[in-house]
Amino acid sequence: MILRSTTLSVLAVLAAAPAFADPVTGAEAQVQLYPADAVEVASYDLSALAEQERATLLMVARTQRYYAAVAYAPDAGIIAEPTVMAANYHSPQAARDAALATCNERRNGGTACTLALEVRPSGWSERALMLSADATTGFQDGYAGASGPRALAISPSSGVWGIGTGAEAATAAVRACQGDAGVSDCSVVIAD
Repeated sequence: MILRSTTLSVLAVLAAAPAFADPVTGAEAQVQLYPADAVEVASYDLSALAEQERATLLMVARTQRYYAAVAYAPDAGIIAEPTVMAANYHSPQAARDAALATCNERRNGGTACTLALEVRPSGWSERALMLSADATTGFQDGYAGASGPRALAISPSSGVWGIGTGAEAATAAVRACQGDAGVSDCSVVIAD
């Protein structure tokens, strides 16, 4: 009876966990990816900031690579220790999460951090495959023109990525993604 309950509990947890999508081919990725060199900036409510702060923030944001987000502590203002830009992530949500987490770690009491803006590809809309601007460039320069078995792995939470080639391309891509940082959530998203 205990074994059956445990088995049912494990199955219930697995059913509730998000499933990782199968990797797409390089040709499928090519259709889904945005150009790496054009960005748009989406602002949140910036009414608490002075005009000069808003202008400076937008100017800096336009020079960043996607996906990025800026979070700040409203009590401290934008030019303060807690303000952080998390840049070059693989999705807007990952950039938002990183910016807010780091900002809240850095603030000393007061109101929780809030998002000021995000940087994303021009003409952005949600897609099944999203890569950071750097990973997109890596795909274009190091993956798309290569021949033979190859794979590209990403870490959704950190923005790192890696390419592997040869008979063990998937394993090599995950190892390249993990690097020396010990990233634990790398998975292959493109494979040929």
